[in-house]
Amino acid sequence: MRTHRVLLVAVLLVAAIAPAGIAGAAGPYRDAALGALAWVATQQLPDGSFPGFGAGSTADAVFAICAVGGDPNGFLRDGQSPISFLGAHASEMAKNAGSAGKTILAAVCAGKDPRAFGGVDLIAALEQAYDPATGRYGSDLAGHAFALLALASVGRPIPEAAIVWLRQAQTPEGGWSWSGDASPGSADTNSTALAIQALVEAGVPSGDASIQRALAYLHTQQNDDGGFPYQKPSPWGTDTDANSTAYVVQALVAAGEDPEGPAWTRQGKTPLSALLSLQLPSGALQWQAAVPGENALATYQAIVALMLRPFPLARTVVSAPALLPKTGLPERGSAMPAWVGGGVAVLLGLALRWYARTRH
Repeated sequence: MRTHRVLLVAVLLVAAIAPAGIAGAAGPYRDAALGALAWVATQQLPDGSFPGFGAGSTADAVFAICAVGGDPNGFLRDGQSPISFLGAHASEMAKNAGSAGKTILAAVCAGKDPRAFGGVDLIAALEQAYDPATGRYGSDLAGHAFALLALASVGRPIPEAAIVWLRQAQTPEGGWSWSGDASPGSADTNSTALAIQALVEAGVPSGDASIQRALAYLHTQQNDDGGFPYQKPSPWGTDTDANSTAYVVQALVAAGEDPEGPAWTRQGKTPLSALLSLQLPSGALQWQAAVPGENALATYQAIVALMLRPFPLARTVVSAPALLPKTGLPERGSAMPAWVGGGVAVLLGLALRWYARTRH
């Protein structure tokens, strides 16, 4: 992919102002991530949302913005941001564990109070979704995983039974299925990637047998181009797709694996090189090489992976019934003053908007 001059300006501005933890993240893939985010900026809708599959896709776009150190509050279209959009839909998002968990993760990324987000206590809604009899959050494994990741992001306790249920849902081949079905052959790469991240955040060490079995399963799913399909076999085929590959990269980083190391290199190709091969000149990513066209969800998720950022992307501590500070807290490992974070967000936003205008 050719280098975009405007994006290089954005990179230099961020590198000059942001702390090293953000400026140095992901090395050579940061330019590709910024190129993808520049395309994402052109897709924002008048209500502040981003296209995809409902409000959850706007949360995915927020994750992409946060992964590069941007401020989703500053991504405005007609005065609306993705955060104001999610706040307006908070009651809807609080209705199940998975969407509540994703919204909490997005709110924390934006420095918002998840106990009073859009007038909704998302943490209370999530904790009420827990079934102590089964140890399960929500109706599917993805929702359960996002619930655990969200609780970890705000420092809330994760019930031991919730970890036990997640372990028991592991399939014989070592993966997990989206529904939580533990029968042989039901595992998929996406659910497995989420489960690995949730277990790590719940305090399970990467050397634990459940995580090692999951990594072994992922090895069986890797294609010769370095990427991953949803599952083998799959109704969608077994070609590499950007969404699955991105989720797996996040899981590998969470488990302490090197996505570009020898263990994850096939015929000289890695999961990250597979992602780059799916990036189009516009900055957007295709879903699969055989399915041409810009894909919004694939692009959101690829940005997070290119920045080598597992979930959760930001953290704070919320203890019932205490509330978050009005401005929230910076992400883990960052001592960024508010004025510095705001300056980075403004500069990055201006560079992305400028870049977007030059392409039309």
